[in-house]
Amino acid sequence: MAKKPTYEELEQRCKKLEKEVLERQRAEGMVRDSEAKYRDLFENAPIGMFQSTVEGKVLNVNKAYAQIFGYESPADVIASVTDTAKQVDAQPELWKKLVDTILKQERLLNFENHYVRRDGTVFIGNLHLRVARNNDGSIRYLEGFVEDITERKRAKESLEQSNIAMLDMVESIGDGFFSLDDQFVVTYFNRAAERLLGRKSWEVLGHNFFEAFPECIGSIFEDRFTAGVNEKIPLSFETYFDVKPYENWYEVRVYPQKNGITVYFQVTTERKRAEEEKKKLEAQLQQAQKMKAIGALAGGIANDFNNLLSVIEGNASLMLFNIDATHPHYENLKSIEKQAQSGSKLSAQLLGYAGKGRYEVKLLNLNQLLEETSEAFGRTRKEITIHRELADDLFAIEADRGQIEQVLSNLYVNAAHAMPGGGDLLLKTRNVTHKDMEGKLYDPKPGNYVMLTVADTGAGMDEKTMERIFEPFFTTKETGGATGLGLSSAYGIIEGHGGYIDVDSRKGHGTTFTICLRALEKKVAKTVAKEKKVPEEILKGTETVLVVDDEEMILEVGEEMLDAMGYKVLLARGGREAVEIYKANKNDIDLVILDMIMPDMAGGEVYDTMKEINPNIKVLLSTGYSIEGQASEILDRGCDGFIQKPFGVKELSGKIREILDQ
Repeated sequence: MAKKPTYEELEQRCKKLEKEVLERQRAEGMVRDSEAKYRDLFENAPIGMFQSTVEGKVLNVNKAYAQIFGYESPADVIASVTDTAKQVDAQPELWKKLVDTILKQERLLNFENHYVRRDGTVFIGNLHLRVARNNDGSIRYLEGFVEDITERKRAKESLEQSNIAMLDMVESIGDGFFSLDDQFVVTYFNRAAERLLGRKSWEVLGHNFFEAFPECIGSIFEDRFTAGVNEKIPLSFETYFDVKPYENWYEVRVYPQKNGITVYFQVTTERKRAEEEKKKLEAQLQQAQKMKAIGALAGGIANDFNNLLSVIEGNASLMLFNIDATHPHYENLKSIEKQAQSGSKLSAQLLGYAGKGRYEVKLLNLNQLLEETSEAFGRTRKEITIHRELADDLFAIEADRGQIEQVLSNLYVNAAHAMPGGGDLLLKTRNVTHKDMEGKLYDPKPGNYVMLTVADTGAGMDEKTMERIFEPFFTTKETGGATGLGLSSAYGIIEGHGGYIDVDSRKGHGTTFTICLRALEKKVAKTVAKEKKVPEEILKGTETVLVVDDEEMILEVGEEMLDAMGYKVLLARGGREAVEIYKANKNDIDLVILDMIMPDMAGGEVYDTMKEINPNIKVLLSTGYSIEGQASEILDRGCDGFIQKPFGVKELSGKIREILDQ
């Protein structure tokens, strides 16, 4: 018979049983809490959740699932959907394959496919499917999570398409594009970069840029690429990339990225050339404007200078008129007269620079003039060997012989100064057209030209000297050694003839002057130059002469000279006064000596007004400027003669008699 348990034993058993009950209750409570939490998570999850049998019968769904598939509530789904497989884009066999796979592999299955909503529309969903088992290992149900990824998928596809389009664009553009990581390894290299930098993408991709292009080590590329990676700021610069045979100017832009840089570059060689051409044209314009301004100034100075010389020479000739060679001041006066005439040559050079120094334009054989002037020069400079290459078929030119002689003389003298120890002087002529003159500082008018080249083997000039070589009073010789008007007058004379002159020189390599003059497609026979004759004695008269000038000193010396020649003299201190005097005395005035430049009324207007008063008026133009320009126009309108200041009594007397005796 079993022993009855004691009170203490029973008490211990009760406590143990009570503890087990409490633990079971606690475990059941935890299960209930867990199930409650799961139900709350299931029902309120933001993604669609469902539970179904292995065959596909829907057991449970949450709110998000119902919304995704277009149902009003979870209950509506459970009541309406009898086969989950039908929701997989109407492909039941696909559902069976998914279930078989998950049962075999016992893992979470992730599957993306098209799914069918209640209204028949299709969306793209991402399915996560797993097996839920009981404690004994039997299948409890299949549990799935469905997420509508239609918009995300479209956005991804759009981004991919955009990237593809961007890549196509980058590959199709004519400008170079490549990218580097933070170690300067090339990660992308487009076709234009291949073409412009002379490397194939397979040669540089995955390689350090400076290993692929060692010629760039230590260049601006390395400096700017490093700055782009380190400083994370966009940079742009222009550089010359001499990767043969692809030497070009490039504009480069460096854009920092998260882990490296992208580099965009375009060829700017043509733009660079265009900019250089623009600068060249601007320099031409500035040079032309400068020369024009200086020319106007030089012409004004020459005119004023000639007025002063007129007074000096006029007074000297008047005093000589009244004395003979035995007078103690005779030689002094002759010297004054001679120096005044020398001064007129200086002013003639200024007028030449101003383009106002042409006198008598005639057909001219340039070859003949070169032969004559170079032979004369060679006799005085025997240390210089003169070479002539003169075209046999050279066209004629229209020019003033004396002015072209002055140009040649200035060029010969300039060459001689550049070759103090002797050397070679080459004179060359040929027929050309404006097309042969391209690339010069000037823009020639279309047509035929005669080109003259005067080249020496002298010391040459630097660039700064060449820029100023045609400026008046500029000289490289020591002070007092030259006036600095030789080449400037040559420039003005050639320009005044409608031609072009330029210089090319390098220090230590000689100098070449090139002159182009408009050609006439005809030959001209050799001629003998005739000197201008001045009367050997003073020719007198008794007629009445009206002298018109705005300079009082010119009027005074003019009146004295005319008095000495026996003429009656009337004076007008300006154009308007001259017209009034002529109106009142037109029947008595035999000749008008008319200044061309006056402030109140110009000589041309005075002449036209007097011509209306008396169509048979006789007028002698007098000016410090040359016959060209306004004077030539007045002469073309019927004016009788021209005399250039300064002049003496003999020259003036000859001109007056020449007109009055016609």
